[in-house]
Amino acid sequence: NPARQSLFRSRLPRRIVAAVVEFALVLPIFVLVLYILISFGVLFYAQLVVSRAATDGARALVVLPGVSSLETLTETQKDSIKQQVINSLAVSLAMTADSGEYAERLALLQSEVLPRIRVDGGGCGTDGAAGLVRVEVRFPYDLVRILPPITLPMVGSVGGGLFDTLTGCAVANL
Repeated sequence: NPARQSLFRSRLPRRIVAAVVEFALVLPIFVLVLYILISFGVLFYAQLVVSRAATDGARALVVLPGVSSLETLTETQKDSIKQQVINSLAVSLAMTADSGEYAERLALLQSEVLPRIRVDGGGCGTDGAAGLVRVEVRFPYDLVRILPPITLPMVGSVGGGLFDTLTGCAVANL
């Protein structure tokens, strides 16, 4: 039936146009959800690694010989604890593409993170009690950021500025 074939042909392009319009409306939402999933996955992994590095530093502190309080902790021993934190980060982190292999990651961490590691008295988020030694790591999130921040109309920047520094803290009771 020629009339029926002509009707089918005229509706087919409309269906294609409708599908293209629907795809154009759904694609940005899908890409935004994918961006958020990847960004927060990397963020949570990096926070876990930074917290683990602080815990490794506190564990290294506990096994140091001759340390019974913060006052008996020497600068050399503090440097040893900080180096343990750096080693833990270098082994665990999948950093940005330009950070290379282990030796390059280690050098980058020593220049960017080592000055941000504190070994002092106190607690994590509270006033410390006597005998507590805190190991705190402040890690610049840009070292592991995979996706750049994006700007959305009427929303602003997404994925930038909110998590510039990740902090991990652990306490050792001496």
